[in-house]
Amino acid sequence: MERCPVCRARLKSNIPVCPRCGTNLSMPLNIEHQAEKLIYQSIMQISAGHFGDAIQLLEQSLQLKHSLMARVLRGFITHSQIR
Repeated sequence: MERCPVCRARLKSNIPVCPRCGTNLSMPLNIEHQAEKLIYQSIMQISAGHFGDAIQLLEQSLQLKHSLMARVLRGFITHSQIR
């Protein structure tokens, strides 16, 4: 997370409290971490050839946080299965 979702202050690292407004960021940071973890799990499924499982993991990740990486991987799988 680069900015506080409340006051938009720049964050220098994954600190649990915004230095400007004092908002507790532990929950959104945890959600962001879970979304990234699901993306890495989907990459492992792709490498094993389990594209259906990878798509499910990417969809779960996208429900938590919209990320370019998850969308690109989903597009890659979809495009690969069309051929």
